[in-house]
Amino acid sequence: MTRFLSFALALTALCAGVILTVSILYVSEQNGVPRAPPLLAGLMAGLFAMLIGWRLLAAWWRPVLFLMPIATVLSFSISPWWFFAVSVLLIALQWNAVFNRIPLYRSDKMVGHRLTDFMQSRGYQSLLDIGCGDGRLLVRMAKACPNANFVGIESAPILYLIAYLRCLKQPNCQILFGDFWKRSWAPYDVVFAFLSPEPMLWVWRKAGRDMGEHSALLSLAFAVPGIEEDGLLPAQHFDLYLYEQRGGHQHADSMGKKKDS
Repeated sequence: MTRFLSFALALTALCAGVILTVSILYVSEQNGVPRAPPLLAGLMAGLFAMLIGWRLLAAWWRPVLFLMPIATVLSFSISPWWFFAVSVLLIALQWNAVFNRIPLYRSDKMVGHRLTDFMQSRGYQSLLDIGCGDGRLLVRMAKACPNANFVGIESAPILYLIAYLRCLKQPNCQILFGDFWKRSWAPYDVVFAFLSPEPMLWVWRKAGRDMGEHSALLSLAFAVPGIEEDGLLPAQHFDLYLYEQRGGHQHADSMGKKKDS
């Protein structure tokens, strides 16, 4: 289903929910029922909109359709400072999406299993997660491989704090705050990325410059454009794209020239 069609269906469901609610409340008032409070009207409209779009739209639309009329009603009765606070919170959570076009994604358990299996099969002892989010994946891998070291870098303040607190009791897990572009990836056997299509070529080039021979870059879901991967590791919903490092800086430069020529 195209984005335009999804949006059109969602808007139709929302309008239908509002019209149905207004009609029911109007008929009720005509029959002597006291006027419903605005919040109740918003709840009714959201419920109807969600039910109308239940089978027509993806599951993630359901809470959106339910909450939108309620949020509209509340917007007339709560202080504008609440909207400002929510905006600040969303920016703190999605800092990378706003400034680096890298939205927050979360990896499932299968990804952790695949990464730890890969490290153990190669004898790797360290992994860097660039853009580690809330740190859940790192903690899971650190527990599975207590003899290896796991480091995550996160620049979104709230996500960094959550990841930092989550890793406090895990001695082989460390969370760093900052920009992963400005830190060296040289100390690590594996660099893991779950970013977006936008930065992948630059990620591959930095891996080629920083990382040592026989290390590996693994990208979940997003391939490096124009570069053939060295392997694919199925991880349930997405694949892990494997890019072997065979000579550090010279390897990246030579491949880059082949691509440009």
